[in-house]
Amino acid sequence: MRRQKKGEVRADKKMTGRAENRFLLGILVIALALAMPAAWSSGVSAKRGDYSDIVKATRFLSQWRYREARTHIARLAKRSPNAAEVRYLQAEIAFIDGLYQRVLDLLDGVDDKAAGGNVGRLRSLAVSTLSVTRDFAFRESSGGHFVIFYPPGKDEVIVDLAGDVLEAAYRELGNDFDYRPKNKIRVEILSRPSDLARLSPLTEAEIENTGTIALCKYGKLMVVTPRATIFGYPWMDTLVHEYVHYVVSRVSHDTVPIWLHEGLARFQQVRWRTGPDATLSATDEHLLATALKSGRLITFDEMHPSMAKLPSQQAAALAFAEVFTMVSYLHKRVGYEGIRRIIALQRSGKSARRAVAEVLGKRWVQVERSWKAYLRGRNLKSSRTLAGRAKSRRIRFDKGGQKDGEAAENVGVDEVASARARKYTRLGGMLRARGMPEAAAIEYEKALSIVGRSDPFITAKLSRTYLELGRHEKAIELAEPLHAADRNDAAPAVTMGLAHMTMGNRERARSAFEAALRISPFDPVVRCSLADLYASTNATQLANRERKACEMLRP
Repeated sequence: MRRQKKGEVRADKKMTGRAENRFLLGILVIALALAMPAAWSSGVSAKRGDYSDIVKATRFLSQWRYREARTHIARLAKRSPNAAEVRYLQAEIAFIDGLYQRVLDLLDGVDDKAAGGNVGRLRSLAVSTLSVTRDFAFRESSGGHFVIFYPPGKDEVIVDLAGDVLEAAYRELGNDFDYRPKNKIRVEILSRPSDLARLSPLTEAEIENTGTIALCKYGKLMVVTPRATIFGYPWMDTLVHEYVHYVVSRVSHDTVPIWLHEGLARFQQVRWRTGPDATLSATDEHLLATALKSGRLITFDEMHPSMAKLPSQQAAALAFAEVFTMVSYLHKRVGYEGIRRIIALQRSGKSARRAVAEVLGKRWVQVERSWKAYLRGRNLKSSRTLAGRAKSRRIRFDKGGQKDGEAAENVGVDEVASARARKYTRLGGMLRARGMPEAAAIEYEKALSIVGRSDPFITAKLSRTYLELGRHEKAIELAEPLHAADRNDAAPAVTMGLAHMTMGNRERARSAFEAALRISPFDPVVRCSLADLYASTNATQLANRERKACEMLRP
């Protein structure tokens, strides 16, 4: 029994229901083989003639083949509408459709122990999901392919953005995988990581440890709002990352293992805004270079059953970098046609390793050797500078602490490597928070004199301080390398946007703020600045969207 599947991290780590659905299938098959005549707690048991349809429906559910599952479940409902097994299967489909109250109605009176105990599991999940989503508002995406559910309030400012990103992904991935879902896909924006834990098998500890921020599971996409983090995260790419998981699960009948699933999702998550891109971030380069040198790559088996089960955010980041490069390697050699063939071979019953090897015309051991040679051929760079960035890149969840003043200014300062540099940096933060940017700049410069520009935290703080002092070119000089090294950090992009805007470089300002929007969409500086920039180029629809967000977010 293979139990494989997904996770975002970074943005995404995903887990699908494949393991538990296959487990359920096994439970039902055993029950059917025994042909248990005793009625379940509802008082009615399925007829012997129903067993074939029950097994088929359960198998189709486990394979994300919902249309075929519905056909068999509808047939069962006509013949045995009150059978516990049938009501359970109807409840599974209702849950996939987002009809959480109907799940509870269908399971009313059915014993929790029915279906191998999965009735109790589903009932509990429906109760917790309903409690989180009961008051959600919803809106269809512009193309009508996604329905986005969200908590009323400030999260409304990312709904249209989310819809547009997903519609762009729908078009591009449709070409890449030759698959375009006909059903409307449910997307749930969640207020906090604890909500994701309530709606999935993940624990809050696993979410915190690995930076899991989104999941594709139960036939839907779930993503925690960037508002739940202190510095934001690449939420647009993360949404697409989850949608890739959805597409791959549907196309493959959920046969793709986690390492390939995650590699495809990571490789494809930027397709909504660019072509296939095998570029590694500087931090990913460092992680891979260090692991290759030490011989401590995370094995594909260790990634099972989910990236979210890895011990730390850095371990998860390394795993994602590995599988990303594996898919980059595959794409370079066989293109999307070859990748589609690899998926098709798995759908027909072959293992991922055998499918990859067959399409490449190699044995699996040769594939792994060739992939590692491909990595070494990229001349990956490792340095103390990149080590610092890798450590500081982790997602920081907002746990309700103070986000203003001196405490907020120094969030992350403890990760500065040098104790002396930390002292000067902390003092700089205190001075800046008190409205003394000139004095703050002096302290930050002292800190940089110790570590050089190797520390992104200090460099970013000094860059923003130069901006406040009107030294725009100096601010850009410091911010540009930070932005190039880590596109998942909004701070350098915002600094560049403000500096370019003040200097009259409107196109550069717009590009910088759009990069920041992909990370930190609740920053009023970003939304208000974009509203002005769009208006200046007569991009009326975009300007109106950003102006509305600006008004909702402005203090």
